[in-house]
Amino acid sequence: MPTQRNSRLFAVRGRRIAALIAIVPLAFGAGLMSFVPAGPAAVTKAAPARAAAPHDGHYCDGCQPPLEYTGGPVMDTRSPEGVVVIPVFWSPPGTDQFPGGYVNGIDRYLADVAAASGQQDNVYSVLTEYNSTADGSTTPLKYHITAGSPIADTSLFPGNGCTPDSDAFAICITDQQLRDELARVIQANRLPMGLGHFYPVFLPPGVETMDRDKTTSASSFCGYHRLFGQEPDEVVYGNEPFEASNCDGGQSPNGSLALDGAISTLSHELAESVTDPNAESSAWLDHTDHEIGDICAEDYGTASGSVDPAHPFTTEYNQVINGDKYYTQTEFSNWSYAHYGMGYGCAQSERQATTDPARSPEDIAEVFSEVTPNTTDKNDAEAELRVTVYDRAGDPVSGDAVNFTAYVVSGDGACGDFSASGARTDDAGQVTTTYTGSSDPVTCALVAHEARGGHSGTSRIYQGKAADTAPQAVATFPSTLEPGGAARTFTTTFTNPSNEDIRGSQVEFDVYASDTSKVAVDHSDLHVSYSTQGADGPFTTLSLHGSTADGSAIYGIISPKNGLTAHANSHLAVYFRMSAGRTLPTNSTAPQLSLEAYLDQINPASGAGTTIADTYATDVRLVPPQPGYLTAWRYVGIALVVLFVTIGIVFLVRRSRSRHTADPH
Repeated sequence: MPTQRNSRLFAVRGRRIAALIAIVPLAFGAGLMSFVPAGPAAVTKAAPARAAAPHDGHYCDGCQPPLEYTGGPVMDTRSPEGVVVIPVFWSPPGTDQFPGGYVNGIDRYLADVAAASGQQDNVYSVLTEYNSTADGSTTPLKYHITAGSPIADTSLFPGNGCTPDSDAFAICITDQQLRDELARVIQANRLPMGLGHFYPVFLPPGVETMDRDKTTSASSFCGYHRLFGQEPDEVVYGNEPFEASNCDGGQSPNGSLALDGAISTLSHELAESVTDPNAESSAWLDHTDHEIGDICAEDYGTASGSVDPAHPFTTEYNQVINGDKYYTQTEFSNWSYAHYGMGYGCAQSERQATTDPARSPEDIAEVFSEVTPNTTDKNDAEAELRVTVYDRAGDPVSGDAVNFTAYVVSGDGACGDFSASGARTDDAGQVTTTYTGSSDPVTCALVAHEARGGHSGTSRIYQGKAADTAPQAVATFPSTLEPGGAARTFTTTFTNPSNEDIRGSQVEFDVYASDTSKVAVDHSDLHVSYSTQGADGPFTTLSLHGSTADGSAIYGIISPKNGLTAHANSHLAVYFRMSAGRTLPTNSTAPQLSLEAYLDQINPASGAGTTIADTYATDVRLVPPQPGYLTAWRYVGIALVVLFVTIGIVFLVRRSRSRHTADPH
């Protein structure tokens, strides 16, 4: 019977993955590699993401970098002023106002970004890797930004265009209402339009916003960017709702999670607006329509320091711009990804992107998280989120601060609560928290973000009726293997009952020592082949690595170019054949091995990912193979039994007919 993976097996897998990230570069043209971690903030918000992308959220579902130019316009960075950013602070009198320092903090940040234009040491310098092509001429983007004069908009809010999600919000404004107000402000102030200007609209506390796809800032996003109007009078704008927390990476170098979160959201949206301002005519996207910021959402990289030695894990900064310190997410670098491979696509600056990473063994390699179970309902609302942090040597990292947030991926409602909003990793590099789901039928992403390396791990959980769309995994693992005997055949089946494809995924097959085993098995002792085309093959030899010695594992990855796809409302079946070497010791009563398989989804840019579905472990006994002559006599015996039974049936039938003939009555 399959059993839930215990904590030792969880740790084995994470340690093995962390070590791999440190030593194996991405093999371009060979597909995705095998680096996968699988997971008081009760209802939290998604990291900034473009709502036009197929998946919004903290991590990028099925991202497939690099970014490629698709022919649309980029913003105009070549004019004398470059891109002029004009923030609009919409806050009518008589409503909640922006907290002290918020508006000045945004203005200071934009002034710093503008003053540092052309430098190579902040995140905006990464934009210079990209360009546009028109009439056969290629024009590179420049890091050239001008801070425009901020606009204080005191116009009254319109009537509710949408219904606020809770009493925390006094009003809900739709994207169309925001557009209408911005158009009025531009006309009233005779402000310029076109691809040389960006208008982020900031809203005060108590205001919820709804995007055009009906998702809201209360549960699904921190911000977005869009465009309306026609060339040359198009308006590129951003929606920047006020978020008290949970859009900030857990750091506040400027003394306010709300301010630092807003700055990170602004950074994300400004970078995406410059490289891809028009969703209807896109410019720079990956193969799954994700933008430069989407791919690296929730990745901040290693902090440069802390502004408060008394609180080093909550006041970190990773950007020094014009002398001021900020904590913003990284952006995707085609150059770094192409040269340094898996896990090196997200950069804090162009200088970092083009510098060979030292790959120190003490660098944080990965956050490995998993939630068990991955569904909740009113009768069983709790799930355990276990997180382990590893360095590049594969060793657990103790004392690292990990904070937890959750946001709605799909559905109408809210996520639940964590038993703790954060914790420090223990000597095993682990933290555990209990997640209690809400009664709402939504799919939630549970995000664990660690401070030391700026990395995150994300797990999905399906609440209530949303469990109907939760991916599932089953396997027909054998209960026995015969060393030196015939190969055993089994199947792993991953079911995707949702209406969306699960792209960029891979299947991982693992072999562990069972809890009672004292036998160390090397990967060379096993032979495994697989087929994704049916039970009759063709079968391909699965490359195995590792050993079950010292609590480790044997593993193999099935990951073709661009990954596997578990299609919507369908099954992904993988057929296996497995045999064991004749030198392995046998034990007919106690299991020596445990088999387990996972469907994982990977972000190759950051190395982050999540376990989508897990078969859990099945114990296997290594039993003595029967000699050939015994096998032959077995079939002879079966044949004789069948023969005698047939003769007996014929005899009884004839006897019955004979009696019937002799007795006509």
